[in-house]
Amino acid sequence: MSGSEEDDVLPRFFKVFLSETSSESMAIPMSFSEHLEDPLPQTAKLQGNGGGVWTVSFKKIRDCAYFTSGWSKFAEDHELKDGEFLTFVYDGFHTFEVSVFGRSGCKEIRAAVETVNLSDADSDKEEDSSVVADSNEEEEEEGDDDPSFDAGEDDEFSQSIYPVDSDETVSHAEVVEGFSNLEVESNPYFTTTLKNRIYELLIPANVVKEHRLTFCDRIKYIDGEGIMYGAKGKWSDDRICFKGWDRICRRNRLKEHDTVHCEMLHIRKKVHTIKITITRG
Repeated sequence: MSGSEEDDVLPRFFKVFLSETSSESMAIPMSFSEHLEDPLPQTAKLQGNGGGVWTVSFKKIRDCAYFTSGWSKFAEDHELKDGEFLTFVYDGFHTFEVSVFGRSGCKEIRAAVETVNLSDADSDKEEDSSVVADSNEEEEEEGDDDPSFDAGEDDEFSQSIYPVDSDETVSHAEVVEGFSNLEVESNPYFTTTLKNRIYELLIPANVVKEHRLTFCDRIKYIDGEGIMYGAKGKWSDDRICFKGWDRICRRNRLKEHDTVHCEMLHIRKKVHTIKITITRG
């Protein structure tokens, strides 16, 4: 998470790891049940602070929710030891962001996955025929090739370790239901398509103005495969965009005639997550 004060409203809990009772499954405090769906989804995703994502089974046993199948892999990959404790922050979409604190009491980065730095120079060199539209296609009026783009201070993106193996998407209804703990009735959205320049997602200025939106310095992209992060950038005319969009395009095998529905999840008008649903052309 970005560490902004808005994140503090998300429900969370912590657990002390004890190998005798927590190696194969992990119990969720019963008092946390009010933040969970009823019935429970069959699976949940655990996002480590090293950038990886693990899928675990989600089961209720005698009125207590547990992470079961897949938890042992998470514990093994993070090399959890007796006496260490973990914090779990729930985003309302079956995903828990997990941080590990060692016996010293300090937060530790474990099971880190490779991060990717993208510069404009890299963007010019990198081309993928499955996602790049015809180079002769006229640019959209959004100004995709504006050379004055400022990427901001942070170009890093942590990416999910999920393979691309399906066209699964999440419906608008699921988004609103999953975020009900934050009393979100509806969210602003916009649609986009595959652009010649796929490395940034440009947020339409009229949507920002109409809804009086602001943005975190780093946002989550959530699609049917998991979570990725994108750093905020700004064009010379103050339009907002986010880096890392090409990785969403690639893992969803986005084509020229596909339409992407981008729902902006926010807390008090500050956008922290973009939920993505794709309609195939």
